[in-house]
Amino acid sequence: MNLTLPPLPDVAAGREPEPSQGASYRALQHVGMQGIAIRLQWEDGTRLPATADVGVDLAAGQRGIHMSRLYRLLDRLDEAPLTPDRLDALGHALLDSQHDTSQRLYLALRLDLPLRRRALLSDASGWRHYPLTLALEGSHQGLTRTLTLELDYASTCPCSTALARHAMARDWRHWAEEQNTANLDADTVADWIEHRGSFPTPHSQRSRAAIALRLADAAPFAPAARIDAFEQTLQTPVQTLVKRIDEQAFAERNGANLMFCEDAARRLAEQCEAQSDVLGYRVDVTHAESLHAHDAVARAERDFESR
Repeated sequence: MNLTLPPLPDVAAGREPEPSQGASYRALQHVGMQGIAIRLQWEDGTRLPATADVGVDLAAGQRGIHMSRLYRLLDRLDEAPLTPDRLDALGHALLDSQHDTSQRLYLALRLDLPLRRRALLSDASGWRHYPLTLALEGSHQGLTRTLTLELDYASTCPCSTALARHAMARDWRHWAEEQNTANLDADTVADWIEHRGSFPTPHSQRSRAAIALRLADAAPFAPAARIDAFEQTLQTPVQTLVKRIDEQAFAERNGANLMFCEDAARRLAEQCEAQSDVLGYRVDVTHAESLHAHDAVARAERDFESR
């Protein structure tokens, strides 16, 4: 005997609220998914693991959205290189998948961009993975693309450097007075510095900058070039494999680029201003203090509105 089974129920598609839900379904500003494991194809054809957050608004009278439709569209991101035009097309497709129940979209794609980095002086090199987020938000009337880059760098405190120099000068004067001679040649001074002096060390910290860029419609992502520009501005990006000559060069760069968190934020803001395809930006800087048990932070922004 052949049994004809009724179609499976679609509870989410129901328009009539259950008694426990009240008289009607109210509108919601954001419904979606976070932390979806995906893989996307980068501009050069490399396929990279990533995660996605996606959400839409929900009109009044609708119980829920079609999450599986959003998922299927995101699952195809490794089929072709991700370009600005393709990201925009994806945004419109995500909205279309919900028909007339949703008008606004938020999408964030998070990945680590691998870049090979050379040492400062030697032939040593190694990989750095740079956290990167591509966000898309808006409606069919207009979608805004935001590229957020995260950079690690070293920052040496100007105040502690001045105090260290003061203490070194004080110790030198004491030693020179003990020698009871007016003729201390350059070799004697160099010997004291290299073998006899005891030096206070300026405190340094590993620091991080998160740089969110609102991109113009025709702007390429170009994260590697933008990272290079920001690291050149800071001068002290963290290193991978180094030899002693590289470590010495890194110490010299830190000494020549003393930075409070305010200084780093201003430097990075100036670099954002220099990129003509950036419509707005937000720079957040964190210096993980080695002197204090708290962090020092600074922000610079222009034409950047929160969601």
